[in-house]
Amino acid sequence: MKVTLKRLGILPYLILGLGLTILGLLAMNHAVDNWWPFDVARLDLVRATALDQVDPAALMESVNFDIVFAFLCAVVAVGTGTALPIVYFLNKRFSGQKPNFFVVIRQSMWVGFWVSFCLYLQMNRMFGIAIALLVAAVLILFEFIVQVRTRTSRVSI
Repeated sequence: MKVTLKRLGILPYLILGLGLTILGLLAMNHAVDNWWPFDVARLDLVRATALDQVDPAALMESVNFDIVFAFLCAVVAVGTGTALPIVYFLNKRFSGQKPNFFVVIRQSMWVGFWVSFCLYLQMNRMFGIAIALLVAAVLILFEFIVQVRTRTSRVSI
């Protein structure tokens, strides 16, 4: 079984990534087309948004957070699926051996969470390149700590 998976190479990652991306895009399409993210009693915000007369705090105050959360989860799925083959290739290129499946999934999910967090900041009109780089650095540091912990537990056994 392992020999067969080893021969497939990047193909399982491409298929899984494509599946996650398509599933996330379908979920985003459903959320955007069928759900109304604002409270119906606050329709005045729609007109004010079109006229550019509303502040982001007022918009986020009237949002239905369940719908926004579902949308952001779909963005995580799309980001993870898109990053999956890229992360596999980078791991294989820089480590010289076939990377562990769960490591590739975890690192791809970090990318998906980062994209979703940046999108949420953009919804609040608080997105900046410095914040995006800082959050990326923190997530890279988390992954580095997990990698070091995994290596030390493997060596001590």
